[in-house]
Amino acid sequence: MRKLLLVALVTVGAGLSPALAQRHVKHISAWGAHMGRSEQGTYYELSYYSLLTDRLGIRLSGLREAGNLGKKAGDYAAYQGRVLLAPQLFQIGEVIYVHLLLGAGGHYERTNQGGTRELAPNGTKPQRFSFGPQAGAEADVFLGNRLSLVATGTKGYQIDQSSIDQWPGYLSAGVRYHFR
Repeated sequence: MRKLLLVALVTVGAGLSPALAQRHVKHISAWGAHMGRSEQGTYYELSYYSLLTDRLGIRLSGLREAGNLGKKAGDYAAYQGRVLLAPQLFQIGEVIYVHLLLGAGGHYERTNQGGTRELAPNGTKPQRFSFGPQAGAEADVFLGNRLSLVATGTKGYQIDQSSIDQWPGYLSAGVRYHFR
């Protein structure tokens, strides 16, 4: 009985530890789903990640953010598309990979959701489009050859006077499925 229990524990343990595979080789891609918190609300994000070389990737993503700005502009919804270059900063073994994120994003927002006012309190229109640069970092923790947990943090600047946040920040956690 003890031998059977030992074999079961070793088998389960081997299945949970990441296999030592080439995680960062050219043309590996990944789909990700992330959930996070912005400085004003919460958001959901879908991302596509592709390695251009073994140390440089590109990350394309779309997110939907929602929250409440209180008396400033009421409930809001925002949609954003981002294009980020992701050079590898460092790695720890074949398990953890950390990337710098540099790029830009376009942002469409609607404030005063469900309200009757034509203009937001600060005189801006309730629907706006803005864009700007973004920077951040991202860490992948591999659970196996195909699956990783992802932690992401980014900070940006909105050039066209966003009424939600001029310097938006985002923190998220998610999962990624890697494929060739």
